[in-house]
Amino acid sequence: MSLDVVKQMVLDAGMGYLATCDADQPRVRAMMPILKDDGTLLAATFPHTRKVGQIAKNPKIEICFVDRKLSHCRIEGKAVISQDMALKEELWNKQMMLRQFFSGPEDTNFILILIKSTKISMMNVGDRDYAEVKIGQGSRL
Repeated sequence: MSLDVVKQMVLDAGMGYLATCDADQPRVRAMMPILKDDGTLLAATFPHTRKVGQIAKNPKIEICFVDRKLSHCRIEGKAVISQDMALKEELWNKQMMLRQFFSGPEDTNFILILIKSTKISMMNVGDRDYAEVKIGQGSRL
């Protein structure tokens, strides 16, 4: 299975469910990231959300996407909060929903969550186990 298949699933699902750690309690919320060719996820948030503090304390995350056929993928990784303007512009140009929340990539309330994937697993309907997806094998969609 290739990263292109996962990228298409992320596009089709539109929404993923990001899990962070809050001491010994997992916390999950809906997010709308994009998945880059190298397996990196980019997502936007506001600066004073709980997830920003949770990522600062423990950068390990997992995000799950489910498509309309109920196939799903799980992406494990490490998240950092970034102000990289080039990446913010890339996310802004690819994720149109951000326009409902921010005035542009330079908006001081637009915080970038940069997630470096460490493991990607996918399961299609009818499969009995996850297939691991090699990171870095994608091409441009």
